[in-house]
Amino acid sequence: MRSYQQQVHCPPNEIDLDFWRAPAGVAVPDDELTFLLVPDAVESLAVFELAQQVHSYQRAHAADDGAITCALMATMGGMLPGILFYDHLSKGRPEGTARIEFGTIGVSLYKGPNERHDSPQVQHDISIPVENEIVLVIDDLGDRGGTLQFLTQYVADKGARQVLTLALYMKPMAIEKCPTNFSFGVVEQDTWIITPRETVETMIKRVPVWRERGADQRECYRRLVDIIGYPPQLADYYLGQIFAG
Repeated sequence: MRSYQQQVHCPPNEIDLDFWRAPAGVAVPDDELTFLLVPDAVESLAVFELAQQVHSYQRAHAADDGAITCALMATMGGMLPGILFYDHLSKGRPEGTARIEFGTIGVSLYKGPNERHDSPQVQHDISIPVENEIVLVIDDLGDRGGTLQFLTQYVADKGARQVLTLALYMKPMAIEKCPTNFSFGVVEQDTWIITPRETVETMIKRVPVWRERGADQRECYRRLVDIIGYPPQLADYYLGQIFAG
């Protein structure tokens, strides 16, 4: 099996999805978290695999009233996978299966890496009718399970007949508190997953912490590029801004 660094940088046709089902994050000096950079191509393949699971679910319920009819992308985490799922579940809908209407719900629990609100914050309400529908809630990560649990109850309180959940990655606390109906991989609790939608956000939130703990710009570059696997151009551009401030 290839190493983390090899997997982060390998061509799409050489991605080992078995590696990404239970990947270990990489440690950086003076940080209590480990970090896992998920490339775009890995997320796309993980979504494709999960979409096939949902297709199977829809086929199994093609003759009854148990099929998914609505999908809610939880912003911001569920937006990127949700758009990819739309392609598979709407445009790629198997013949004879129920049509899924896509919408959004804006909710947030995290301010940044390892920084949480006291409870999930609803930023915008459900954008489509869900009363008496079977709803699939899409998110990118189940961390401690609080957001998924909140969303499940919130959508049910809005009148949904049944609420199913999907997350690309789950952590142990989330699995225990609010297991999903569909998920791709499992990571350790102290791993900060850097999805394609939050590569910049993670730098903006975490590099100042490293800087406060004594890391200079060159060391921060080494952590981002050589250890975590960031593209050098991205690290150069934003490190320049961070250290200029």
